[in-house]
Amino acid sequence: MNFKYGVNGGGSNSFRQALPNLLLLTSVFFLNFISRVIFSPLLPEIEKTLGIDHGASGSLFFFISMGYFISILLSTRVSERIGHKNTIVLSICSCGVMLMLIGTFQNLLFMRIGLFLLGYCAGLYLQSGLATITGLVSPTHIARGMSVHELAPNLGFVVAPLACSAVLHFYSYNVVLLTLGAILIVVSGLYLLKGYDGALQVKGVDRQAIRTVLGLPQFRQMVLLLSLAICGTLGIYSMLPLYLITEHGLDKEAANTLVAFSRISAVFMPLVGGWLGDRLGNGKVLRYILLATGLLTIPFGQLTGLPLLLFIVLQPMVAVCFFPSAFAVLSRIGGEEARGVAVSLCVPLAFLIGGGLLPMVIGLVGDYASLGLGFSLIGALMVLIAIVVGGGKNLWSF
Repeated sequence: MNFKYGVNGGGSNSFRQALPNLLLLTSVFFLNFISRVIFSPLLPEIEKTLGIDHGASGSLFFFISMGYFISILLSTRVSERIGHKNTIVLSICSCGVMLMLIGTFQNLLFMRIGLFLLGYCAGLYLQSGLATITGLVSPTHIARGMSVHELAPNLGFVVAPLACSAVLHFYSYNVVLLTLGAILIVVSGLYLLKGYDGALQVKGVDRQAIRTVLGLPQFRQMVLLLSLAICGTLGIYSMLPLYLITEHGLDKEAANTLVAFSRISAVFMPLVGGWLGDRLGNGKVLRYILLATGLLTIPFGQLTGLPLLLFIVLQPMVAVCFFPSAFAVLSRIGGEEARGVAVSLCVPLAFLIGGGLLPMVIGLVGDYASLGLGFSLIGALMVLIAIVVGGGKNLWSF
């Protein structure tokens, strides 16, 4: 679950020498991320084709997150046996195969099984990708290497709805999935031939460190806070196109373009979040950013027209500022012996809750009332937790 490097574990290349391999790896991560978030702009078409309600639609993200959660916990066992490069190739190739299979499914049960397996295949990438960066880039440039790598999900949030908006005008969602799957398979072959193959040593799970971290109140608080923060970004993103189309009457192109536009700020706003954490303290930033995110999410269910557009753009600008401080806090939970264990445990669990369970809750509320009310309830929950949990003394020292 965590990796530890031997004496030869750090990259010795200059950043310029490492950049071509780093960009190839970032491209793989971009496609890996797109394979999961592509279902947000496709959701209205999937819902109509399968004849399912909002709750069933939201449950699709839960099955992706469940597979992703299990995969991250078990991915070390795969990389120990076949190495990081082959794990990356396996992840991206199997994601491509699953997308092509899902593109042929016309049954909700098969769709859920396929999405669970897609999440599992995608989850194999993360730890091997991060380990590859550490082996590829010299220690003095590791932050720069990580920042390049993190461009992938931020750009994915923008590109996915724009690509779907262009393609769905002419073709069905099945064509989108089949085409994307084929691209992933081709890129997996390219990475097999050209990708970096660093010799990194993997350390297995430290059971004592896991028990130590699970027993800490700071860890449990961070799971709750990070889950809501992920819902404020990925969870809201997953259900937003469906909401705009079904409850505000936007067409597919307008809804996906608006969602893409609202995420452009996510490319640079985390830098602001990191600066705030350094100036104000990470614990305070976690509380106030989650509080602000909740306050900006609550009006989604009450507003229409230009005011709603304004909140849709402002909300993700604030929400993404949470994560630099969150990872800074997580990296310090548990002390030196358990360093990294909190991240390894908290992130997949928070993705399961915030990226899977809570979007399903929004969909279920949409069936009984409205999706707008679902967004407002999640926003109110963010405000409540920010006040009650975020104000706890356990996090203020970080």
